[in-house]
Amino acid sequence: MLTIKRQLLLSHLAVILLGAGALGAYMYWSVSEQMLAGVAQRLTDNVRLLQASLDPDDVRAFGDRADSAAGQRLVARLRNTVELNGDLASAYIVEPRGDSLRVLVTSVGDGRPDTDFLRSEEISLLRRGIDHATVSDIRTAASEHAELSALSPIGAATSVHYVVGVRLDADSIQHSLRLLRLTTLGAILFGVLLALVLSRLLAERLQRRIRALGDRCRALAAGEHQPTGQPPIGDEFDRVIADFDATAQRLREASAEREAALNALTEANAQLESRVQERTRAIENATHQLKGEIENRLQVEALLAEAALTDGLTGLLNRRAMLEMLVQAVLASRGQGGFSVILADVDHFKRINDQYGHGVGDQVLAAVARELEQLQGDNRHAARWGGEEFFLLLPGTLLMEACRRAEELRHRIERLPTPMRGLRVTVSLGVAEIQPGEALEDCLKRCDQALYRAKDAGRNAVVAARGNAFATM
Repeated sequence: MLTIKRQLLLSHLAVILLGAGALGAYMYWSVSEQMLAGVAQRLTDNVRLLQASLDPDDVRAFGDRADSAAGQRLVARLRNTVELNGDLASAYIVEPRGDSLRVLVTSVGDGRPDTDFLRSEEISLLRRGIDHATVSDIRTAASEHAELSALSPIGAATSVHYVVGVRLDADSIQHSLRLLRLTTLGAILFGVLLALVLSRLLAERLQRRIRALGDRCRALAAGEHQPTGQPPIGDEFDRVIADFDATAQRLREASAEREAALNALTEANAQLESRVQERTRAIENATHQLKGEIENRLQVEALLAEAALTDGLTGLLNRRAMLEMLVQAVLASRGQGGFSVILADVDHFKRINDQYGHGVGDQVLAAVARELEQLQGDNRHAARWGGEEFFLLLPGTLLMEACRRAEELRHRIERLPTPMRGLRVTVSLGVAEIQPGEALEDCLKRCDQALYRAKDAGRNAVVAARGNAFATM
């Protein structure tokens, strides 16, 4: 696996090689072009100077005699030009005649040229005609290690033209190009080496910053203190690290604040829970007390309701409660049949109170009430009607059955044991059955009249009211 450092080095090396190669190629091409152009220009200047220094009359007077005065002057001029320019190989004069070419004189040897002195490139240039200074293909000459030629017309004698030419040794061009290549390659290698050194330094610096950032990330993940790194150098990566440090510091501060808030919340929850428990206990206590008070109040209300509907001495219903029950019985009798009532009165009760005292009288009333309770059953209701009078409601009971019940009650009371010697307790009873369509007041009035008939009949008797007639049982 390539590390970041190696990746940076390889990427920089690839970029450097590509850039340096392209730059070196461009530099080599540009400098070589300039150098070759300079060589061609210098060669052209030399041939022009040589052409300007030659006397056309000497050329015309030369003929074929190299040892003539004109020939010697021409050879001397050619040799002088070659000597003054050390990189020139030779100089010569050519006479083009139609398709034929004749070399008049050269700077080599005694001035007489060889038969194959001219090269093919020079022959091609001469046959095309020379009107001005011309240089052969310098790149072809350099690649073939051939001499570079420059030609220039001298002048004309009638129809004959003369051309002067100079040759430059190709080895000098090759040497210059080779030196240029070595210089370019050295510059490229030096640039690559320098770039690699700088790239390595940059990679190491970047790697240090990355390691510093990694140390900070690990410290932040582990919840440790931020490690101290190298002093900042002010680049973008340092700004990233500084921003990371600031963010990590804010995160630590936020974490500390959150932890403090959680602790405060936990403490507040504990306090709240304690208060809730205290309030709950207080509410439970208050609820228990309230429940007790409600139960007590209900008991009191029940007692009050019972006291409002019952007689305190006998425990039977009072007159008010019985009247309400009679109203309900009247309403029920319209669809379910009638009812009968019995009104009983303790005989000579005033004399009992006067003779034996009110305490004995109360005992007598309580004893009579107990007999009524035993007689009333589930669907019969007894009440203390007032004073020594008692009332018995018999729902769904006909008059004859009510009379039988009244007679049974009379016999039971007659046999009651008394607390005082010589005291005998008896009751007089009136019985009535409500008639269809009869008002309650009328039924009660008939029952009361039957009671008075029983008293008038000597007491300790039962009298039934049959309509408006009365009968002693």
